[in-house]
Amino acid sequence: MKRPAVILPRAAAGFSLIELIGVLAIMAILASVIAPNTLRSIDRAAVNAESRTLDNLGEQVKLCLRANGTAPTAANWTTTVGSFADISPADIATNRRRINRVYITDPATNPTQRVLILSSMRAGLNLPTAANINTAVRFQDIWQTVDGALPTTASWSGWTAWSAVANSTDYLLIERVNLAPIYNTDLQSLTLTLNNKAGTTASYNLVLANGTVQTAVNVPAGGTAILTSRRPRDRLNLYRAASGATLDYSYVVNTAGRTFDFNGTSWIPQ
Repeated sequence: MKRPAVILPRAAAGFSLIELIGVLAIMAILASVIAPNTLRSIDRAAVNAESRTLDNLGEQVKLCLRANGTAPTAANWTTTVGSFADISPADIATNRRRINRVYITDPATNPTQRVLILSSMRAGLNLPTAANINTAVRFQDIWQTVDGALPTTASWSGWTAWSAVANSTDYLLIERVNLAPIYNTDLQSLTLTLNNKAGTTASYNLVLANGTVQTAVNVPAGGTAILTSRRPRDRLNLYRAASGATLDYSYVVNTAGRTFDFNGTSWIPQ
């Protein structure tokens, strides 16, 4: 009796060499299209995040001014702003790409009325230091630069290197912080005049609205002390003796100036 033939399954067909080369070529083409777009998307997301961070840092600078009566400086801005924003100074000093941010105050006015915070989001595209932008003209050149453009070399010769890189303006962020409205409203320029009409030394000190206690200052016999730019809510302490001894009178600064005369026994508001 003849046995039935056994039908074996057909072996799976594999890729031929030509087909494999074709698939790899297609994958390479797709990668060349997708990879740059992905990188650009990552860059855009990083730049947008940095823009929001700089905006927040600018608001923190304003809060510091309102609380302390003075704006942070290039030397202390990371620690001063960090205490208000609850961010470590290291995270304020550098952006997410570990490139240093630059904080610049306007040298045209004292106290400064404007602040710039610069950030570069591409390695190799360096920024000027605060020491580089040391004149009102250089500061103004950067301040008036429109978004999507580069400042001119009138402010810093290093912008030439940026001009040589395609799309470099996409990686430059300029945060402009205008402090003038705060000085015009919250921080009025007040004058406190202290006349010592006695034959002995008296003294005074200030307790700032943020709680900082300043060292006592002597007013010699027959002398006058004039304090300017005091902030509302500061407290003026007046003493009957030198070096802050024997408190006589405390005055909470309001929105107007005031004069006090010392007669040897007491400070008398005028």
